[in-house]
Amino acid sequence: MSIGKIVYKYFFAPTLPIRYNLTHFGLNGWMNILRGELQMKQVATHIPPILTYPSKVQFNFLTGEKYWHQTIFCIQSFLNNSKNAITINIFSDGSLTEKTVDKLKRFCPSINIIADEDTNQYLNEKLPAHKFPSLNYLRHWHPFFKRMIDIHSRPGYHIHLDSDMLFFQTPHELIHNALNERPCYMIEQLSYSYFVDDKQTLKIKHGIDLLENVNGGIIGYKGDNVNYDKLEFYATLLLNNYADKGPARIEQTLMSIILAEQKAVGLDKNEYKIYYSSKLDNEANTLKHYIFKAKLPYFSSEWKKISL
Repeated sequence: MSIGKIVYKYFFAPTLPIRYNLTHFGLNGWMNILRGELQMKQVATHIPPILTYPSKVQFNFLTGEKYWHQTIFCIQSFLNNSKNAITINIFSDGSLTEKTVDKLKRFCPSINIIADEDTNQYLNEKLPAHKFPSLNYLRHWHPFFKRMIDIHSRPGYHIHLDSDMLFFQTPHELIHNALNERPCYMIEQLSYSYFVDDKQTLKIKHGIDLLENVNGGIIGYKGDNVNYDKLEFYATLLLNNYADKGPARIEQTLMSIILAEQKAVGLDKNEYKIYYSSKLDNEANTLKHYIFKAKLPYFSSEWKKISL
C-alpha cells in the first residue's frame, strides 16, 4: 500500500466527519448538534405510543441506527397535523438492530417493519442479480439506492420521505397526491439540478430525458410503471461513464429519469421547503427539510417544537 493510501485510510477518511463539522459549524455549533441529537434520542424513546389506522395513504421511510429518532419525530409531526389514518412502512438501510426495531414498534405498534431478509427475498425474484447486475450493484454501493430499489420496486404507488423533515401544518397536497396515486417530488430550491452532467449533455450524448430540480426528500410514483430493463440500461450507462460523480448524483439522475417518464409534478416549494442555512426564516411552511448547515437548528431547537 502506498504512503498516500495509508494516509487516506488511517487519517483522512476516519477524520472526515470531524473536519466537516468543525469547518461548517465550528466547535460550539458542533457541540450543540451533538447535545441536541443526544437529547432527541432520549426523548424519542419516551414519546407516548401512538395509534394509526390502515389507509390508502402510505408513507415509507428508509432508516437505520443513525436516523431512527429523526424518523420518529417526522412521523409524530405528521400525525400532529393530520388524522391518524395512515400506513407507515419502515425499510432498513441495512443497520437496524432488533433493539431499535423495538423502539420503533413501541412508538407506533402498527408500523410495518420490512426486514432485510424479506426485502432480499423479494428483490431476488423481482430484480435478480444475473439479469439486473447494475441495479444490484448500486443497492450495495450506497444506501441512497435502497429508496429507489427496496421501496419503489414494490407493486403499487409509494411515497418515500427522508427522516430529517418536520411537518408544521396539514400536508393537504401530499395527502391528495397519495390518495390519487399522483407521481410527485420535492422541488430542489438551488439553481442547479444534482445530476451527473448537465441536462443538455445527457440528452444529446446519451438520449436521456430528465425532470429538473428534483430533491429526493419526498418522492412518489408507481413502481408498476417503471421499465426495469430500461432502468438497468441507464444504471449501467451511468456507472460506465460517471462513477466518479458518486452515488448521490447517480441516484438523483436515475430518479429524475423515472419521474420524467411518469410526468411527475413538483410539490409547492414554498410549502414543502428545503433549508440549507443555519439561519431559518419564520415562514409558516407545511414542511421543513433540514439539510447541510440547517442541521444545527434542526438538532438544537426545531425538533423541540413538535408536540408530544
